[in-house]
Amino acid sequence: MIYISGIMSDQIDDVWSDCKKYIELGNSKSQEEMSVQDIYDNCKDKDMQLWIVFNDNKDIEAVLTTQVIDYPQKRVCRIVTLGGLNMEYWVDTVLKTLEEWAEQQSCHAMETVCRKGFIKKLKSFGYEHTYTILGKELTTKH
Repeated sequence: MIYISGIMSDQIDDVWSDCKKYIELGNSKSQEEMSVQDIYDNCKDKDMQLWIVFNDNKDIEAVLTTQVIDYPQKRVCRIVTLGGLNMEYWVDTVLKTLEEWAEQQSCHAMETVCRKGFIKKLKSFGYEHTYTILGKELTTKH
C-alpha cells in the first residue's frame, strides 16, 4: 500500500535529511529558479508544502512540494518538485490526495511545470497540456 503525508512546517527539520535527495532529484531539471535551500525555507515559512510518499515498510518512495498560487482570477495548487522512483505504483494515490487537499484550500485547479515525458503520464489523470514554457540562460547572472 502507498501512503502520502503532508509535513507540518514545524516538523520539516525532523524529516528534511531523508527528503533532501528527492527534492534535489525533483529540482535537478529546473532552470535553477529555486535552490534546494530556497525550497526548504519556503516549506519552513509555510509558503510551500512538503509531502512524503511512503510504503508499508515506511520506505520513502517519493517526495514532492506544492505551492498555492493566488492568480487574480483563481487559486491554483502547483506541484513544484517531484522526485521519486516507481511512479506507476503511487501517482494515482498522490494526485488524488493532492487534489482533495487543494479543494480544501479553495483551489480551483492544479498545475505543474514539467518535462515532456511527464505530460504523457499525467494525461490519463485528466491533466492537459495548457501551455509551454521556454527558457534561455543569459550570460549575466543577476
